[in-house]
Amino acid sequence: MGKSTRQFIAAAVFLVIVAVLSGCSSRAVATVNGEKITAGELSQRLEEIKSNLEKQGFDFSGDKGKAFMESLRQETLEQMINTRLMLQEAKKLGPLTPEQVQEIIKPLKEQFSSAEEYQDFLAQIKMSEEEAAYILNLQEQVTGDVAPPAEADIKKYYDEHLEEFSRPEQLQVRHILFFVDGGDKGYPVQHTDAEAREMAEEAIAQLKAGKDFAELAREKSEDSGTRADGGLYTFSRDEAVKEFADAAYALKVGEYTADPVKTEYGYHIIKLEKKIPARQDPFEEVRQDIAGLLLEQARQEKFGEFMQQAKDRAEIVNKLAGKE
Repeated sequence: MGKSTRQFIAAAVFLVIVAVLSGCSSRAVATVNGEKITAGELSQRLEEIKSNLEKQGFDFSGDKGKAFMESLRQETLEQMINTRLMLQEAKKLGPLTPEQVQEIIKPLKEQFSSAEEYQDFLAQIKMSEEEAAYILNLQEQVTGDVAPPAEADIKKYYDEHLEEFSRPEQLQVRHILFFVDGGDKGYPVQHTDAEAREMAEEAIAQLKAGKDFAELAREKSEDSGTRADGGLYTFSRDEAVKEFADAAYALKVGEYTADPVKTEYGYHIIKLEKKIPARQDPFEEVRQDIAGLLLEQARQEKFGEFMQQAKDRAEIVNKLAGKE
């Protein structure tokens, strides 16, 4: 057999494989009013979800991993069916011009601090900007007439959820942090344990010599989140790692830790600025927030009922339903 003949056969086999794979990926795993969702679309979505879960440490190996993957496959397909149905219902209201799309999407865009964050959000929900605008328009058309909650309902929610509006005692501290990272934690600065402790001890010596704590924090602290404010940090006991909280709560106002405090992040020097007593937020301070919450709940309920009715009317075929 000549070389050209072998190449021809290899090419022919390759084309057959591609054709088979293409046929598999275009096979419908569900249809929504005749519009199909393909195996390829589902596989791509699943692979992205699986990859994200693996980055968080989830293990898909073994029987449990296999069972979870099958459950995830069915749940993901159901979400894709619901999204497809929503888009179909949205487009029944008529086409949107590019100008209308931008007008509708503008409030959503303004919630993000950058264009990159906004695009990341669209990528996460697997929608184009236009599709998101259609969905938002549908929600507005369906729920726009929902009335604001009555005053009695707002007060009732407050009275029944007092714990949501209570604040535990908080401490306002300043702190200076030196990271401990041997290159495996991904912190912005790397030091050995001994190096970080020595740096913290040197900082304490400067404080004892009269250096202003806030000024030193701005110069030395490696915590980028608090450094610009002179290390200022306000927290309740359960909001900080135990070692940090224990050391801070043991201080008197105006005191700082005489020795470096070791946590999972590294070595801290902590100064207690003030204690903020526990308090109950008065009704008038949170009334507007509760009203917004109840209005949003009412809108979600009405939209959910609308979509359930649309689903009841729709012709939906889910070929994975009931499979284990």
